[in-house]
Amino acid sequence: MLSVILVSNYSMKEELEDALKLNGYDFNDLMIQDIQHIERYPIDDEYKTIIIQSANAIKKIDSSNNHIYGSKYIFGIGPNCKSWVKKKFSLECIIPEADYSSVGLIKKIQDEGYNLGKTLLLKGIGGKEIIHNYLKEKKIDHTVCDVYERVLNTDNLRKVEKMASKGAIVIGFSKSSIEPLIDSKEVNIKDIHFFVLDKSDENILKSGQVASLTKLEDIYDINGIVNKIKGIDE
Repeated sequence: MLSVILVSNYSMKEELEDALKLNGYDFNDLMIQDIQHIERYPIDDEYKTIIIQSANAIKKIDSSNNHIYGSKYIFGIGPNCKSWVKKKFSLECIIPEADYSSVGLIKKIQDEGYNLGKTLLLKGIGGKEIIHNYLKEKKIDHTVCDVYERVLNTDNLRKVEKMASKGAIVIGFSKSSIEPLIDSKEVNIKDIHFFVLDKSDENILKSGQVASLTKLEDIYDINGIVNKIKGIDE
């Protein structure tokens, strides 16, 4: 059996691990990009809208923070954001139906006519500026808060490279989580079966041929993910 390597922050990691182990798979939780919290979260203001640009951002916010509970709207980029908000705060998070990206979220906000009002944008250092630029262009009162930074975990990268050299399934829900592996000179990505969300695949497609590329439409469907993995490994 191929080893399964999770390189992303995932709110249902334990459930996936249990299901894979029941089916005889070797599961490895090896985030290549460590997420380091930055103490820059604003505490002296209230916001009608909170936009979560990355699941890593919401994971780092204290679950007792009143900004989350006091807001009218919580928006996220995709299913992983939605899952973390539900798990950590027991609140709903509005996400695009299909295009899990900054552009997809902006389109949903515009198409459905949301009046954002005072907005807090939570993101990481070096994150995309598409949503920030949209808020500025529309002259929406907003605060941008970088709450984390990514730091390359070279030890985990070496472990993933070694495992992938024998053939492996790599699950990554964001571009940043898989980029170091794509850029690595120590592994042949033709040996890797990638499982990604809708927009995580662009760099993989640009990088050349891979063993296979599977898009996950529902990251809550653990049995569905396991069945897709079993289909690859037959």
